[in-house]
Amino acid sequence: MNLRDTLKIELEFEREIAKSRELSLFRRNPTTWELLLLLSQNENGNHDGLHTTIESTKTQYLGSSALLKFIRERRVDGVLQFLENKKKSKRTIQVDMQVLAKLSELLAKRNHQLIEAARAHSNEAHGQGSGFDARATLSGSEKDGSK
Repeated sequence: MNLRDTLKIELEFEREIAKSRELSLFRRNPTTWELLLLLSQNENGNHDGLHTTIESTKTQYLGSSALLKFIRERRVDGVLQFLENKKKSKRTIQVDMQVLAKLSELLAKRNHQLIEAARAHSNEAHGQGSGFDARATLSGSEKDGSK
């Protein structure tokens, strides 16, 4: 698969994320995006509690207090829910099911497109293409790789 195909798929993915108010809030910062992915790993929520979850983020683009504020704002928005636990410090944090479904849909679509693009590239490389010769459509400088 060539870089152009990959970038096209990734750009489409980013644009789809931006259309979702809830997902775009998380995507604006690497740490909040990591948080969403961490919380989304388990459909029933993260059972580690708020502070342990915050500490488990590795990207560190937001400090703990800023991330805590972000989480509280998403709780008010209804994007994140806190489920009670015997220990208050171990509340389960759960992503809203509709947000989780949208994230899953967009990731699955992107992954499918990447797989299909890789297959198409592999087929072309092995002479099993559709008869379309991409090199024949390139200008002379692109054909010889000297762009």
